[in-house]
Amino acid sequence: MKIKNVLFIVLIILVTFVAGFFASQFLISGNSELISPFVSLQENISFPLLAYSIPNLQNREYIPSKIKLEKLISEEELYNSYIFSYTTIGKKMTGQINIPDNITLSPIQKHSAIIMIRGYVPEEIYKTGMGTQSAAAVLANNGYITVAPDFFGFGESDPEPSDTWQARFEKPIIIIELLKSLQLNGIPADIAESVPPGIAEKNNKPKNQSSNLKIDSIGIWAHSNGGQIALTTLEVLNKSIPTTLWAPVTAPFPYSILYFSDELEDEGKEQRKWIAMFEEKYDVFDFSLTKHLDLLQGPIQVQHGDADDAALIYWSEEFAKKIELENSRRTEILESIDLEATNSAKSSTGSATIDLTFHKYENTNHNMVPNWNKVIARDIQFFDKFL
Repeated sequence: MKIKNVLFIVLIILVTFVAGFFASQFLISGNSELISPFVSLQENISFPLLAYSIPNLQNREYIPSKIKLEKLISEEELYNSYIFSYTTIGKKMTGQINIPDNITLSPIQKHSAIIMIRGYVPEEIYKTGMGTQSAAAVLANNGYITVAPDFFGFGESDPEPSDTWQARFEKPIIIIELLKSLQLNGIPADIAESVPPGIAEKNNKPKNQSSNLKIDSIGIWAHSNGGQIALTTLEVLNKSIPTTLWAPVTAPFPYSILYFSDELEDEGKEQRKWIAMFEEKYDVFDFSLTKHLDLLQGPIQVQHGDADDAALIYWSEEFAKKIELENSRRTEILESIDLEATNSAKSSTGSATIDLTFHKYENTNHNMVPNWNKVIARDIQFFDKFL
């Protein structure tokens, strides 16, 4: 009898425990549905940053806008500098544009523009044009329109997103929408509503007349971190845009971020946490330019100094080797098919091989000193050839 009583008591305890457990789950959930312990956690996780993966950026719809000259910055001997603005990702972006004096409204004159993409500049010291100003001046003196966006949070642009990943990944969108705006709408020949004295006369048009200069060809110039933005842009577009890069960041993502983390106040402790969390949710290869070289087209010129301690010349050397491997892959594919199918094959293999020129400079730093003049001269030769 004692054993039966003990078993009876144990049974009652078990029934009470099970009933209590399910009742508590019912009350905690706030509804009449029991939560299955077998539902995958993945179903409740969102992946908002996937929109910025290189494959998804290829399928994104890009919206061009009108470019507006906001105000005159300076009148140089051979060009004028303006603050310009356009709309990208639904927000206002500003920057500096240089328009050479030899630009006219003649329909037979061809106009070439170069998008200038700067590297890192601390927000507290930034002024419009920093990071691109010197190179842009030389290019403008040689007849090229130069267009350098500030990026969000800089200059008179709208604020940067609070999500630092989004702020990083959306930069190719900013460049692509600027490029498409230039291609579709051109740029105003002058400030339409408030032309400074003498400027309207220089362009031989009435003060309040607004005319747009048609852009016939576009190139890209980029420095440092601007290099990874430029290369990602080229991969997303999968088009040939003459591009010259100074000391570019071409290290694989996310190492390209981690390398600079020791400069932060906490020596990168917080950043490493965020990268670990990012890698748990996402495949980093989807965001790494070095994993999408099959989308890249030339011509590309890389210039790098061996005394650069901000962006290592080793990165450019490794990048050049990866381009060689990609070119070998394309060559093997093209050689393995019939001559009649060559054209269709090109469209699926990233076209012909990537035209890459790599210039190394001894005892030269991140800003190309002391070979700055030689470097910019090669840029002019490059754009004169391809634009």
